Amino acid sequence: EGGRLLGAGRRRLRECARGVAEALRGGEGVYLGRAVGIACSGDELEEEGLVLALVDGSFFAALRAFTRATRTALPDVAAAPLVPRLCEALERGPLATLRLRMRNAGAAAADNDSFLAVANSLSCAGSYARRLRDVVTNGLGDGHAAPRARWSVGRLDALASRFDEAAADAMRSLGGSLLPAAWLLLEFDPADYRLLRAGEAAEATARAVFERGVLQPLAVSFAALRSSLRPEALELLVHAVGAALGARLEAGAFAKRFDELGAMLFSEQVRRLSDALSAVSSAPVRNDFGRVTQLAFLLNASSVQEAAGLLLSQMALDGEGGGGGEGGEGGEGGEG
Repeated sequence: EGGRLLGAGRRRLRECARGVAEALRGGEGVYLGRAVGIACSGDELEEEGLVLALVDGSFFAALRAFTRATRTALPDVAAAPLVPRLCEALERGPLATLRLRMRNAGAAAADNDSFLAVANSLSCAGSYARRLRDVVTNGLGDGHAAPRARWSVGRLDALASRFDEAAADAMRSLGGSLLPAAWLLLEFDPADYRLLRAGEAAEATARAVFERGVLQPLAVSFAALRSSLRPEALELLVHAVGAALGARLEAGAFAKRFDELGAMLFSEQVRRLSDALSAVSSAPVRNDFGRVTQLAFLLNASSVQEAAGLLLSQMALDGEGGGGGEGGEGGEGGEG
């Protein structure tokens, strides 16, 4: 009889504990929704002045709600079902708010503080979402990783990717405003890379124009933005500019003819541009210039065998340096 009463008491205790855990989960859900809503209603910047405070406020609320839920006796009841609420709150809160503010921020320009603040905030939110995913994964543990909870952790991964994609889109737009449009349209597009007959003066002029029209403006623009962008956002911007310039140079090269001197000059321009962007951040830009670097190598080859050797050598590099070939012995280059 005593054992039966003890078993009944334990069952009632578990039921009470479950009820408390469910009530706590409901309360945390209400807290989460209101806290994120309040955070997203503000326009303040954090102390560093780069990221909107709504990002810190929203993710702090999500972290606090989940952490409290994991401290109960039944985290599988209180915490695991709370994770979808976290995702929904962050999707409807900071993600939707930052997207709206990006649409209303104005032009993607280096002097548009509103645009830069939203772009930084999107980049920061992506990092926070991955950190929250790790906290949730550790908090649930193997014993509490129900299928729904595992799906919710994957949803946090997807949420981080959506923040990252929005930040990358913003940096691509900003990168477009940094491209040396005047040099591309007035110098590169009509340029003739058959320089042997033009002489050393033409080569020297092309180098000076490239320095003045491309490298110097990029250096000035990135120097101004270094203090206005988070390192992660600056890295995205470097990749955006590198990818756009690499594609533009590659497309233009196919419409030109090269001689030996012109091929060497083109290879030098690609290398110097890659090196200049690599100096801005720790982001490797070799992949952004990969195709045009290989094209420059091939233009400097004097034979099919040498072209194959140069191409294989470039493909074997482990990524150190920005690429850019040494001029071969090559003779007259064909069409790009």
